[in-house]
Amino acid sequence: MKEKCDYWVLFFDLDGTLWDHKDVSSLKPPFVRINTNKIKDSEGTIVKLYSDSVKLLRWAREKGAIISTLSWNIPEIAIEAIKTFGLEKEFDYFMIDSKPHKGKIALDLLNKLRVEKGCTPPPCFIVYIDDRDIHLNEVKEKLGNIIFLMIWRDFENFEEAKRIIEKKLMDCRQSFSEHISYFQMY
Repeated sequence: MKEKCDYWVLFFDLDGTLWDHKDVSSLKPPFVRINTNKIKDSEGTIVKLYSDSVKLLRWAREKGAIISTLSWNIPEIAIEAIKTFGLEKEFDYFMIDSKPHKGKIALDLLNKLRVEKGCTPPPCFIVYIDDRDIHLNEVKEKLGNIIFLMIWRDFENFEEAKRIIEKKLMDCRQSFSEHISYFQMY
């Protein structure tokens, strides 16, 4: 096993976080793309993408993050919506489950990363963004004291989110100086 990890993890919710719809699983595929930021299902229900969320995903990728969805949805419907928006390449993993066990599926990914990459970052190098905190206790129980940000409460736009994440990751860097290679750019 590696002694230090050269990545951090960003878990990103979908409903109310990546897009405005609160339950994409209730929609009826196939989806059709209307424009860069809108899709609609077969019954005409429109889903709007939050452009600042996409900016945040792209910034995190540039800063060395492994990016995964963390969503309570029907996987096939949620992934079809992601693909219709053309965002499938923004995510390294799709942790989506029809049961509300975000802590379990987040831990499943960390176990997979431990095998694939030979290490798992400490909890303070794991960022979880959601529009609700109903899963937070379970996620922290499984992963430890991660960085949790509630969109629309803790930040309202890309610049605020970036600033908060940079600061929290820098604080973590000071605590875990052996995990620093990708933070030297700050």
